[in-house]
Amino acid sequence: MSEGCTPLVTAHSGCEGTAKNSLASVLAGLDGGADIIEVDIRSSLDGVPVLHHDPAIGGESGRSLLLSGHTYEEILAFAGSEGIALTPLETVMALIVEGGSVLNLDLKDIDCLGYINGLADTCRARDSIIISGCGPEQARQVIGLLPGVQVLLNAYYDPAIMETGRYSAFVHTLCREAIEVGSCGINIDYMMCREELVLHARRRFVPVSVWTVDDESDMQQMASYGVFSITTHHPRHLRTLLGERNW
Repeated sequence: MSEGCTPLVTAHSGCEGTAKNSLASVLAGLDGGADIIEVDIRSSLDGVPVLHHDPAIGGESGRSLLLSGHTYEEILAFAGSEGIALTPLETVMALIVEGGSVLNLDLKDIDCLGYINGLADTCRARDSIIISGCGPEQARQVIGLLPGVQVLLNAYYDPAIMETGRYSAFVHTLCREAIEVGSCGINIDYMMCREELVLHARRRFVPVSVWTVDDESDMQQMASYGVFSITTHHPRHLRTLLGERNW
């Protein structure tokens, strides 16, 4: 158990019962005391970031639009006709910089990195952005295209790895990959995180962050491991829980 290590709080998109990737979600995370605010990023056909989780956007009419197949203006027009509010990344980035927080851009593709790179300079936000959602090859690409921006190496749940005898090899491989690609840390599904990983990663100077932790007992367990950050839909509750630390 790693006493005295208080994880950072990352507010998941759609936190506190708000709509995913909405302005309300960002504000709820900030109001809940989150250190980091997460949004999902997809690219339009013309390389503009769209704050949306799924490949297509759809409304109550039953119509849908594939984001990667349409320009940003076309996407905005469709969203408007369906009563869907899309939050510009510029708006979110300005709020994050003003509030002194960190913006976690969970990339679903990398076709808008040029736009993000320019926006980071315009908003003076390069030190306020962290990238997640990347496997090893994508992490290498992002690191090369976004100089000065920190990139996490993502690891997803695989029940086969949790079998006896396989987890230790996974831990060593994952930490080695994180170092080789030049990432600033590991971002892993909390169900794949054991204390063994956190301890080995710490010895390699690789911080481990976990997602998405909504149950209080899981929050306590991850914090007891000494993880660097915990992503949750309930940042206010997690912040209160971490402040107590009497468990």
